[in-house]
Amino acid sequence: MRKKLKIGISACLLGLNYRYNGERKGVPMIYELLKDKVELIPICPEYGCGLGVPRPPMRLVASPKGTRIKVIESGEDKTDELMDWIDVELHLLERIDIAAFIFKARSPSCGLRNVDLFSPSGKCLGKCGQGLFAAALTRKFPWMTVCEESDFPEIADKLVIEPCRKDSSDGEKKE
Repeated sequence: MRKKLKIGISACLLGLNYRYNGERKGVPMIYELLKDKVELIPICPEYGCGLGVPRPPMRLVASPKGTRIKVIESGEDKTDELMDWIDVELHLLERIDIAAFIFKARSPSCGLRNVDLFSPSGKCLGKCGQGLFAAALTRKFPWMTVCEESDFPEIADKLVIEPCRKDSSDGEKKE
């Protein structure tokens, strides 16, 4: 019997109670399409770095220091806490040989594309941001198949049959 591929997934997409507001909002279709074919590894960067549930809503803010993640109401910067956790988590994901990742769309930590980016004064600059965890993961694993829940069900077969993976012997991607 072949070993199942390990696919990371934003924990909230599985209906686990990690959303900032404490509500559950899973996407059952993802679980149903993949449950018998892969091992899903639930991950929540905001919870993982110690921000808890519930937690105040946050957003991406452009700054001279790069994109930051800040609490909307207070402006408190949580970037350093999140990035410290991300550095450790990416090493763990590499060790368990993760093959792909399914991100929560529009999340300031997990959004793969089209995340609202704000100016320091609070003006929305557009849907031009990428969540900090999604950005870090795609930088570290550029060969990895990544998607968001909005890419389902079309992406399901690609995740199961053809995820791009790094060949550890030569550093090149294989399919």
